[in-house]
Amino acid sequence: MTHHPAADATDWGGRLPRNETLDLDNDQQAAVGELHRRAARWAEHSGFAATDDRGGLIGPFNAFALRPGQGRGFNRWVANDQQNSSLSAPIREVVILTVGTAWDADYEIYAHVLVARSVGLSETVIEGIRTGSTDGFTAAERAAHRFVDELVRNHRVPDDVYAAAEAEFGRDGVLDMVHLTGMYLATSALLNAFEVPAPEIPPAP
Repeated sequence: MTHHPAADATDWGGRLPRNETLDLDNDQQAAVGELHRRAARWAEHSGFAATDDRGGLIGPFNAFALRPGQGRGFNRWVANDQQNSSLSAPIREVVILTVGTAWDADYEIYAHVLVARSVGLSETVIEGIRTGSTDGFTAAERAAHRFVDELVRNHRVPDDVYAAAEAEFGRDGVLDMVHLTGMYLATSALLNAFEVPAPEIPPAP
């Protein structure tokens, strides 16, 4: 069961006002409803909290409510990627956690540790991404992590790392990794620019 953080435990908006405290226009109000019906339900299913214990949006979802056009566009990008990616769900989480760790994006790490657990990524790999060790990774997990880590931290991918990724995932898979990396670089930038906090990561079951 997802643990929802207490509404008054911290300022869950970070540098942004909580949408609940504002006089929202019609489009913003509609966006709040959409986020509760879609993003919050997906989060609940994946084991992480997109709301506090009073139902207020937290994480990037509060920001999406404040700027509905951008939020809807971003969430269409996410939905399209989820539906059409050639990458398995565990490999997608390797990519996302690698990006979040490189950017030290607390809420992204919190959410996707729990999503990773829900899709079967091992605790060894989850912890290894966060600590910089690839011991115990499969060849595919190692290839995905190395490719994305090089791209995010060094802004280039060496030939041998690229070749290993292409051997594991093919050209389409490498393209999908780059798109997914860009998506979560945008998320990390949003979270870090506004100092959006995250709940504590619960211990592994």
